[in-house]
Amino acid sequence: MVALLPHPLSNSKQSMLVPILGKMPGWDGGAMVKKEECAKIGHEWVGVGSDDDEERFEVLPHCASYIQIEMKRVTDGGDHDVCIVQVAKTGVWDDVNETVMWLEEGDQQQQPALDSTAALYSGQLRDEGII
Repeated sequence: MVALLPHPLSNSKQSMLVPILGKMPGWDGGAMVKKEECAKIGHEWVGVGSDDDEERFEVLPHCASYIQIEMKRVTDGGDHDVCIVQVAKTGVWDDVNETVMWLEEGDQQQQPALDSTAALYSGQLRDEGII
């Protein structure tokens, strides 16, 4: 089975979501719990893709970057599952249309530079006492 999954790179203003997003895997319904917990603190997820699009899913808006991955297989990693994936697309948040703008190969110049002002890095999380 092939699944296309969005994976966000959070922005520096989303640090309070790390305990929620890192608490449990999205596997086995964890994504729904994460969505609900994010909404409780004012970070609602939004649907992207057209209603008739097979690739319609919900994402956390305003992330620094998005990576759509194609799951190739799952293997036993001992006390956890290991997913083997392939990057299918990368994207950025489109403020005007309130959706993810998926970039075509060669459009990478539209990807903003990701530094500590734009993306969430572990140094910020350590400074805030989150990790």
